[in-house]
Amino acid sequence: MNFFGHTVLAVKRSADPAFVLGSMLPDFATMIRARPPHTEHAAIDSGMQFHWRTDEVFHRSPAFLALTHQAVVWLSARGVRSGSALAAAHVGVEVLLDAALSDDECAQGAYRAALEGATPSDLGRYLEWASDEQRDRFAALRGRLLARGAITADISPETVAERLRSALAERPRLSLDDTSVQAVRDWARLARPEVSAHAAPLIQEIAARLL
Repeated sequence: MNFFGHTVLAVKRSADPAFVLGSMLPDFATMIRARPPHTEHAAIDSGMQFHWRTDEVFHRSPAFLALTHQAVVWLSARGVRSGSALAAAHVGVEVLLDAALSDDECAQGAYRAALEGATPSDLGRYLEWASDEQRDRFAALRGRLLARGAITADISPETVAERLRSALAERPRLSLDDTSVQAVRDWARLARPEVSAHAAPLIQEIAARLL
């Protein structure tokens, strides 16, 4: 599950910006190629623990497994090598789920509040990254996400493909070449309606299992 999907589930538990920030931090750490930061802030730590429990449930859900399997088969049939197809399917489904969940106004507000609260003078001071470089990369990511604004429902297939290209670029066995990027674009265009149809039931299923 991608970071906004985690927010959608987190706000069902608590809209506290610290908890919501924690629920997204493991994904943010992956995005800046770092390990999650250490924190002694109880709500941030609770949010991170919630993130990991959520992923355990999400990654075993029949709907997610079916959607990713369909994507792997489709991409592989179009020449995308196996490792890249598996990675693109996994991340791509998660990105499309974020878009499908974007009408959740409560989650949108909590997402923005968590990012705004993560400044070095506020919640950010409780995040102990392994290096100054990682701290700077997190600050840059936070700035990009705030500038991007609300999670949007009308994400284009081209944007999905470019985000996946960027996410996998530094992993040679998973990276996408130009032909694979075009295949991901085509898949995202075709898969979006089915992913959207599964979004709400999937969130309900995961929320029930997290009780």
